[in-house]
Formats: sequence, C-alpha cells, structure tokens
Amino acid sequence: MAVEAVASSMDPIMRAIVTISVLVFFAKVLGGAFSSFKLPPVIGELLAGVLLGPSMLGTAIVIFGEPLVLLNEFVDAFAEIGAIMILFSAGLEMGATSLRKAGIWAFIVASGGALIPFIGGYYFFSWLGYPQGSALMVGAIMVATSLAITVRVMEDFGALLSDEGTLLVNAAVVDDVIGVIILTVVSSALSDPSGKLDIINALRTASIFFIIWFFMLFIAVYIIPRFIERASLIRVEGAVEAAAIGSAFILSAIAAGLGLSPIIGSYVAGLAVAESKALVRIKDFVKHLNQVFSPLFFTVVGARVDVTVFNENVMASLLFFTAIAFVTKFLGAALSALPKLRSWKKSVRVGVGMVPRGELGIVIASLGLRSGLITQPIYIQAIGMIILTSIIPPVILSRLYQSMEGVESIS
Repeated sequence: MAVEAVASSMDPIMRAIVTISVLVFFAKVLGGAFSSFKLPPVIGELLAGVLLGPSMLGTAIVIFGEPLVLLNEFVDAFAEIGAIMILFSAGLEMGATSLRKAGIWAFIVASGGALIPFIGGYYFFSWLGYPQGSALMVGAIMVATSLAITVRVMEDFGALLSDEGTLLVNAAVVDDVIGVIILTVVSSALSDPSGKLDIINALRTASIFFIIWFFMLFIAVYIIPRFIERASLIRVEGAVEAAAIGSAFILSAIAAGLGLSPIIGSYVAGLAVAESKALVRIKDFVKHLNQVFSPLFFTVVGARVDVTVFNENVMASLLFFTAIAFVTKFLGAALSALPKLRSWKKSVRVGVGMVPRGELGIVIASLGLRSGLITQPIYIQAIGMIILTSIIPPVILSRLYQSMEGVESIS
C-alpha cells in the first residue's frame, strides 16, 4: 500500500516502538476530547490515526532523519492483538447466558437489522461492478451495531428500561453475534483470492465453519470457566487474569488454524470467560489492557487511510454509502420491532438506535483492506460511514424523545 512505502534506517522493532508510542498518546488525547463532547472516543482515535498516518503528518514530520510514524509488521502485530482484545472484551460484556436470555424478539429484530444491511450493501456494490468478494465484505461491514452512545442518550431520557429500550439493548447484543457469524461465513466462503464466489462451495464451506464455530463455543463455555476456577486455586497473583487472556489467544490461534479470522476465536473466549465467577476481576484487568491496545488498533486503522486517494467521487460515494447503511439498518430494525411494540413511535426509536456502527465494522474493514478484498477508496468510505453513523443517530434519537413527548410514552 502507498501509505507504507516510506523506508526507514532504524531497527524495525525500535521503529515500531516509536510509532506505537506516538499513536497511543495522540489517540488518548483526541479520544478524550471527543468524549468530553459526549461523542464516542473511538472517533477521536480514528482521526488521530488519519492525521498522524504515513499519508499525512506521519511522514511530513521528520525527527533525526526519521518519519514520525511508519507502519511495519511489528506495528501490525500489536494492532492485531488490539483487535483480538476488542472482540474478547465484547464477548465478556455479553456472555453466553445473556445470549440465551435475549429472547425471540431480540433475535427477530437483530436479524432484520443485520440481514437487510448485509443484502443491501452486497447488492449495491455488486451493481457498481465490484467483485463479489468486495461486495460481501462491504455487506459484512454494514451489519454490526454499536450501542454505547445510544444507551447514553436513552439513559439521559430515562428510557433504558422502557419497552423499546429493553428490546433495543437485547437486539444489539444478538446483533453482535450475527455480525461475527456473517464474518465467519464471508471469510470462509472467500477461498478464491480473485474474489470470485462459488455458491455451492461457499454454502458447503460456510456450513462447516458455522458448525465449527458453535462447537467451539459449546466446548469453550464448558471448559474455560472451570479452567479459570482451577487457576484461582493456585493463589498466585495474576493467575486468573493470565488464564483468561491465554484462553483468548489460544482460541484465536485455533480459529486461525481452522481458516477463520482470529478475532472469531477471541470472541468465543470472551463469551465463555463471562460465565466464570471471576468475571468482575477479569473485566477490570482487560479494561486496563485495552487502555493501550484498543486505541492502538483504532489509530492504526486510521493510519491506513491513504488521504491521497480522497476526491469528490470518493466523498459522494461515502455519503451514498452512509445513506444506504442508515436506511437499511433503520428499516430492518424498525419494521421487525413493530409487531412486538405495536407503536410506530417506539419502533422508530429502535430503528434509529440500531443505526450506529462501531468496533466490529472497523475490525472487518481493516481485515478487508489487509486481505486485498477492499480498496483504499472503499476503505475510506467504510471508515467514514462508521464515523457518520456514530454521530448522526444519537442527535436524531434525542430529537425524537423531545418532539414525540418521549418520556410520557415510555411507561
């Protein structure tokens, strides 16, 4: 890629240490700035990466003859750890028990809110003439909902425990699982490097990996909590935390060995570890680790954006891409919720609340770029879409609760 074309005379490991230090520091600064405006810190972290990336200030600022930021295989390795930790954390937050308790309507709303964006993104990019592999990856990017900022808005209006609030949270929980499953299907089906898709082979391969994923989850939920409980008996400081993190990396390696993305294995590990009695302790430890690894991943994602390819056509496509992402997710979730809520107002709120995309979409976009399935212009559009869908829906949701006399209809 063009953004990685700059050479360096420094030792690659030291070069990576400098780059990681710079990216993490500025990610925390911009992430904190966005958080103070009640916006997702991840947006600031992404923008920090774009600004400090090799196509912008990263190479424009030279210190002792060396560019400030330069991506290499060691930086990519740490970013990969960041992706694994992000999906592990997502699994910890949900847990296998929460998945079972979500309810049939949560599955219905999540399915409508996931499948319609996936189909819409796939057919739109196929219509534009992109290879099937690229279109499938774009569809996968459009699936998963990021609920954090929506939850904050609903908490402000006291609506989190309302009918639509409960359905929205449960549906978003299931939505993450569907996103991971779709990524499993897409990654296993795209066995041809040219991006061509053999439908029969894809269905067969995807079915096999689908079964493998659930088998991994079943075994992990049975074994890992017991393994962690045994580790707690060792009475050595950090034994439980090491066992939990170790399970994430072991299952990531197993998933990679089976031809799946490593993050799928780490997500399974998180779901399983969440069933452990030491969950609170483990979550606190992982939270501290993610203070470094999570912002590093997102800044590297931003740094991979090559701003030199950005032009009016890319901008127009970005806005159209965002519109499709918004409309398909809104319609899929709102129409699926209507039979349950029996209220257009509440269904509209669920639809808008499901629109924001987040971490999983960013991870999938990064995987697509590194595998060559999506190009730099599509990558820019995907990152831009995720940013815009994280900013716009909370504003609309706030207006909906104000203009529709939201609070009085909550009960």
